[in-house]
Amino acid sequence: MLEVYLTENESVHEKAKILIARHICGSFEVKTTENGKPYIEGNPLYFSVSHSRTVAVIALSDSPVGVDTEIFTNRKFESVLNRFTTSEKVEINGDFTAFLKNWTVKEAFIKMNGGTLATDLKKLEFVDGKLYCDGKLQCSAISVLSLKNRGICSICGGVPILESDLKRFRLRKGEALK
Repeated sequence: MLEVYLTENESVHEKAKILIARHICGSFEVKTTENGKPYIEGNPLYFSVSHSRTVAVIALSDSPVGVDTEIFTNRKFESVLNRFTTSEKVEINGDFTAFLKNWTVKEAFIKMNGGTLATDLKKLEFVDGKLYCDGKLQCSAISVLSLKNRGICSICGGVPILESDLKRFRLRKGEALK
């Protein structure tokens, strides 16, 4: 199972708790690892949250999952390219969208595994639509979705999904944001 919700970036963590509650009977507590990865102790439901400017994405899965989203802006990215491999730089070739695809896949993978950008980014290479960690091909399902020309969303884990699989977050009767 993999559900991915697109929503506005307000009260996104409360929205995530509402989505989690739809899958878990009874009370639960969201905890975090020492690296800041959120989890629910004693429950096999995994989730990941990402937000960029006014947009947020929430992923829920029955297996480890990571999500990252970035909205298109006029930011310069060339200074970050020194963290990328030669093959990645060739593939990106000055294209901001290609850069964001690369970046979001890596960040989603790091989130899925509970790592940090500081320690794990340099281990990753994303070329030709494949992700390598320390030179080894990763088997994790990778989905790179366009957010209707607003940005990019990447999901690692679960099963591959399409843009048409994105759901809109909506409150149900009896649900309320705190």
